[in-house]
Amino acid sequence: MNKYDSETVASQLVKAGYQLIDDWKKADLLLVNTCSVRQHAEDRVYSRLGVWLKFKREKKPHLLIGVMGCMAQKEGGNLFKRFPDLDMVIGTYHLYQIVELIKEKTKEGKVLKTEEIEEGEPPFPCIEVRENPVSAFVSIMRGCNNFCSYCIVPYVRGRERSRSPESIEEEIEYLAEKGVKEITLLGQNVNSYRGFSSLHNKYLDFPDLLEEVNKIKGILRIRFTTSHPKDLSLKLIKKIKELKKVCEHIHLPIQSGSDKILKLMNRGYRVKDYLSLVEKIRENIPGVSITTDIIVGFPYEEEEDFLKTLKVMEEVKFDAAYIFKYSPRPLTRAYSFPDTVSKEEKERRLHLLLTLQKEISTRINEKFVGKSVEVLVEKKESQNWFGKTKEHKSVILKGGDNLLGKLVKVKIFSNRKGILEGEVEKIPTLSL
Repeated sequence: MNKYDSETVASQLVKAGYQLIDDWKKADLLLVNTCSVRQHAEDRVYSRLGVWLKFKREKKPHLLIGVMGCMAQKEGGNLFKRFPDLDMVIGTYHLYQIVELIKEKTKEGKVLKTEEIEEGEPPFPCIEVRENPVSAFVSIMRGCNNFCSYCIVPYVRGRERSRSPESIEEEIEYLAEKGVKEITLLGQNVNSYRGFSSLHNKYLDFPDLLEEVNKIKGILRIRFTTSHPKDLSLKLIKKIKELKKVCEHIHLPIQSGSDKILKLMNRGYRVKDYLSLVEKIRENIPGVSITTDIIVGFPYEEEEDFLKTLKVMEEVKFDAAYIFKYSPRPLTRAYSFPDTVSKEEKERRLHLLLTLQKEISTRINEKFVGKSVEVLVEKKESQNWFGKTKEHKSVILKGGDNLLGKLVKVKIFSNRKGILEGEVEKIPTLSL
């Protein structure tokens, strides 16, 4: 979501006449788009601002420096108290106003924009500045209603607000015209999407939206993230199976393998519910890739709870897992919980989970060796092309010219440190 927001802001600035440069010391405007999910992310921002503001004071007084996003929303005016030379603090509700806010700064001094607004239908951003020319993010909703006890997102991004299907489709059609072949639909919980369609004169849920997006010409692949286990329906599972462009990959955060911890996290499901859901997914979608998120060292997590998480990992056999040490966040309910797990113990548990997941991922990827797979080529690195399978497996390609943005058949010959290597067999003729 932050990448999408950063590209949105950069695109607005470029459209207004600004130019992106690689050397920050030569810039007239520096913006840091922030995340508040973990303390480590905030610490990096404070460090970055310290360097930038020192440079401003000593070398470039006219330099404009701003903080945007979740951290700006959470800290507000406190950032000016900590960094008196800071120029702008722009929260999550006002990223679409970046050009106007810079003009306001030049006229009136410091800018603080963090007030919550009842967001209507924002204009689709016409993103021209993208890290990846082949694959793009598209936000279908903002905010979250789940209030997991550890998560700050509802407090800095607000409650759920779904975009209309027509607005989403308009943005994707625009991206397709610009050569984008793959889109990833974004939401804190895409499964709770509910957008009113004036064309159909009714609310569409997420499976309905996928069906509409699947019709858009030029788009070859559709991904989405993130799915909350309590809301992932059988209807969605069947749509993933039926719709040709939707990739067989579901990111499904479990967070813990202990019912006690899941209850403390306010996740809204039990382990057996999660395992039953995984079983339904695999029954209906052959070869599906399932990835997850896990938090270790949550308050009151005892050794027994941790071992249950290990057991679930061994049973489910995730293709990949993003594993984090618990980080207390202000405003959340868990912030008042005692930090019962030592730093050393969190490190030990993290290491054990990472080691197990690496073994599982290696075994899964080894099954691809010797097989032919379909790869969407995203970029070129040195002499090799790079792309992904529908299951979200990274592939280095040997051979082939001018493959950017094309779907190619690739024969996999090795699995090296989690990245598959293969040779191009043929480029299919597609009419999607």
